[in-house]
Amino acid sequence: MNTQPATTPQAAKPCLSPLAVWKMLLTILLDQHYGLTLNDTPFSDETVIQKHIEAGITLADAINFLVERYELVRIDQKGFSVQDQEPWLTSMDVHRARFKLNVERL
Repeated sequence: MNTQPATTPQAAKPCLSPLAVWKMLLTILLDQHYGLTLNDTPFSDETVIQKHIEAGITLADAINFLVERYELVRIDQKGFSVQDQEPWLTSMDVHRARFKLNVERL
């Protein structure tokens, strides 16, 4: 029996650490939805991110805690007054960011 190794036309994607994925997603989500950089938040410290990951806190919940604590306002919802818009980040927002960055769910 003649066997051949399986080949795929795509190059294998490097496996990113949960910390690296969180940093990428936090960077894009904070910028796109709130106009913030990672350095504007406690998440500029990698140990803070790691503690959230280890505690099983979702990315959306982590950002929504900042939204509540600092009364953040979303900047990406056009056509709504500040009073009409919800400030919360949704799981769909996180999903879109994952898709945009082409990163897998951990």
